[in-house]
Amino acid sequence: MKGTFFLKIGFIFIVASVITFTIKYGDNYIEAFNNDYLLSRIVVGNVEDNYKDFNEGISTYKGDMSVFYDSLDFYYDNFIRKNRAMTTYLKQVESDIKNLESPSLKLYENCKYDIDDEDTNAMCDSYKTNLKGVIDSYNKLVVDYNEVLDSFNGFAKSNGREGDVVPSYESMMSEKILKIYKEIK
Repeated sequence: MKGTFFLKIGFIFIVASVITFTIKYGDNYIEAFNNDYLLSRIVVGNVEDNYKDFNEGISTYKGDMSVFYDSLDFYYDNFIRKNRAMTTYLKQVESDIKNLESPSLKLYENCKYDIDDEDTNAMCDSYKTNLKGVIDSYNKLVVDYNEVLDSFNGFAKSNGREGDVVPSYESMMSEKILKIYKEIK
C-alpha cells in the first residue's frame, strides 16, 4: 500500500514537472516566435522605406553623372572656361553620393538580417548591386576626368601655357559609404 502511494506521488510529480516544463518553455518559444515575427516586420518596413529613398538618390545621381559627362570638354581652347562647370558638376555628383549615405547605412543594417521575404531580399540585393555600381562609376568618373586633365596639362605645357595647368582631381568620397562598399563587396 505504501509502495503504490509513493508510486502515485512520483507519477504526479513527474506529470507536474512535465506540465511545468512544457508551459515554461512553450511560453518562451511563443514569445521568441512573436519577437522574431515583429522584428521581421520592422525590418521589412525599414527596408521598404529606405529603399525608396535610396532609389530616388540613385536617380538623381545618374542624372548628374549624365550632366557631367555631357559637359566633359576635349577642346583645349575652351577647357579652362568649361573646367569650372565640370568641377561644379563633379561636386554635385559627390553631393548626391553623400545624400545616399543615410539610406545606405539604414539599408546596410537592415539587410544583415535573414528575412524570409522575397521582396525584401530582392531589395537588399538590388541595393548592394546599385551601391557597388555607384561607387565603381564614380571612381571611373574621377579616373576619366583626371585623364582629360593630364591630356590638357600636356597640351598646356607644350604650348607655353603653364599657368593654365590644372591639378589632378582628388576623390571626395564619403568614408561611411566606402566602408559599406568594402563590406558588401
